[in-house]
Amino acid sequence: MVKYYSDRTNQYYDTMEAANKAEFEAKEKENLEKVKREREERERKEQREKAAAERKAMAEKVEAARKEMVAAQKNYRDAVDAFVKAYGTYHFSSSKIEDIPTLFSAFNPFRFFD
Repeated sequence: MVKYYSDRTNQYYDTMEAANKAEFEAKEKENLEKVKREREERERKEQREKAAAERKAMAEKVEAARKEMVAAQKNYRDAVDAFVKAYGTYHFSSSKIEDIPTLFSAFNPFRFFD
Protein backbone atom coordinates (compact mmCIF):
# COMPACT_ATOMS: atom_id res chain seq x y z
CA MET A 1 0.00 0.00 0.00
CA VAL A 2 1.26 3.50 -0.90
CA LYS A 3 1.19 6.31 1.64
CA TYR A 4 1.40 10.01 0.77
CA TYR A 5 3.43 12.30 2.97
CA SER A 6 2.65 15.98 3.35
CA ASP A 7 5.55 18.31 4.12
CA ARG A 8 3.11 20.98 5.24
CA THR A 9 1.26 18.84 7.81
CA ASN A 10 4.09 16.36 8.51
CA GLN A 11 1.64 13.45 8.27
CA TYR A 12 0.97 10.43 6.04
CA TYR A 13 -2.27 10.02 4.08
CA ASP A 14 -3.84 7.06 2.31
CA THR A 15 -4.78 9.01 -0.83
CA MET A 16 -3.38 11.92 -2.76
CA GLU A 17 -6.75 13.71 -2.45
CA ALA A 18 -6.68 13.41 1.34
CA ALA A 19 -3.13 14.81 1.43
CA ASN A 20 -4.07 17.72 -0.88
CA LYS A 21 -7.20 18.45 1.15
CA ALA A 22 -5.22 18.46 4.43
CA GLU A 23 -2.57 20.75 2.91
CA PHE A 24 -5.27 23.10 1.63
CA GLU A 25 -6.94 23.20 5.05
CA ALA A 26 -3.59 23.81 6.74
CA LYS A 27 -2.83 26.64 4.29
CA GLU A 28 -6.27 28.16 4.92
CA LYS A 29 -5.72 27.95 8.67
CA GLU A 30 -2.32 29.66 8.33
CA ASN A 31 -3.87 32.40 6.20
CA LEU A 32 -6.67 32.99 8.71
CA GLU A 33 -4.17 33.16 11.57
CA LYS A 34 -2.01 35.58 9.57
CA VAL A 35 -5.00 37.83 8.85
CA LYS A 36 -6.03 37.67 12.52
CA ARG A 37 -2.50 38.61 13.69
CA GLU A 38 -2.34 41.48 11.18
CA ARG A 39 -5.76 42.77 12.32
CA GLU A 40 -4.76 42.56 15.99
CA GLU A 41 -1.47 44.35 15.30
CA ARG A 42 -3.29 47.05 13.34
CA GLU A 43 -5.78 47.49 16.21
CA ARG A 44 -2.93 47.72 18.76
CA LYS A 45 -1.18 50.28 16.56
CA GLU A 46 -4.40 52.32 16.24
CA GLN A 47 -4.88 52.21 20.02
CA ARG A 48 -1.30 53.37 20.60
CA GLU A 49 -1.74 56.18 18.07
CA LYS A 50 -5.07 57.19 19.64
CA ALA A 51 -3.53 57.20 23.14
CA ALA A 52 -0.58 59.25 21.87
CA ALA A 53 -2.93 61.74 20.21
CA GLU A 54 -5.02 62.04 23.39
CA ARG A 55 -1.87 62.52 25.46
CA LYS A 56 -0.59 65.18 23.06
CA ALA A 57 -3.93 67.02 23.09
CA MET A 58 -4.05 66.96 26.89
CA ALA A 59 -0.41 68.10 27.11
CA GLU A 60 -1.23 71.03 24.82
CA LYS A 61 -4.20 71.88 27.03
CA VAL A 62 -2.00 71.77 30.15
CA GLU A 63 0.63 73.92 28.44
CA ALA A 64 -2.02 76.49 27.45
CA ALA A 65 -3.31 76.52 31.04
CA ARG A 66 0.23 77.00 32.34
CA LYS A 67 0.76 79.93 29.99
CA GLU A 68 -2.53 81.45 31.16
CA MET A 69 -1.46 80.95 34.78
CA VAL A 70 1.91 82.62 34.18
CA ALA A 71 0.21 85.54 32.42
CA ALA A 72 -2.35 85.85 35.23
CA GLN A 73 0.40 85.78 37.85
CA LYS A 74 2.28 88.50 35.97
CA ASN A 75 -0.89 90.59 35.82
CA TYR A 76 -1.42 89.99 39.56
CA ARG A 77 2.15 91.01 40.42
CA ASP A 78 1.89 94.08 38.20
CA ALA A 79 -1.40 95.09 39.86
CA VAL A 80 0.03 94.56 43.36
CA ASP A 81 3.19 96.51 42.42
CA ALA A 82 1.09 99.39 41.07
CA PHE A 83 -1.02 99.38 44.24
CA VAL A 84 2.08 99.37 46.46
CA LYS A 85 3.64 102.23 44.48
CA ALA A 86 0.43 104.23 44.78
CA TYR A 87 -0.50 103.43 48.40
CA GLY A 88 2.62 102.06 50.08
CA THR A 89 1.41 98.58 51.12
CA TYR A 90 -1.05 95.90 50.11
CA HIS A 91 -2.79 93.57 52.53
CA PHE A 92 -4.69 90.42 51.64
CA SER A 93 -6.86 88.41 54.05
CA SER A 94 -8.94 85.33 53.50
CA SER A 95 -10.42 82.57 55.57
CA LYS A 96 -10.13 80.08 52.70
CA ILE A 97 -6.91 78.23 51.97
CA GLU A 98 -7.70 77.97 48.25
CA ASP A 99 -7.68 81.81 48.02
CA ILE A 100 -3.98 81.92 48.87
CA PRO A 101 -2.05 82.38 45.61
CA THR A 102 0.50 79.65 44.90
CA LEU A 103 2.69 78.96 41.91
CA PHE A 104 2.23 75.20 41.81
CA SER A 105 0.01 72.85 43.77
CA ALA A 106 3.08 70.78 44.78
CA PHE A 107 4.09 73.68 47.01
CA ASN A 108 0.61 73.86 48.52
CA PRO A 109 0.31 71.05 51.11
CA PHE A 110 -3.40 71.75 51.51
CA ARG A 111 -4.08 70.85 47.86
CA PHE A 112 -4.23 67.18 48.82
CA PHE A 113 -7.35 67.75 50.91
CA ASP A 114 -9.53 68.84 47.94
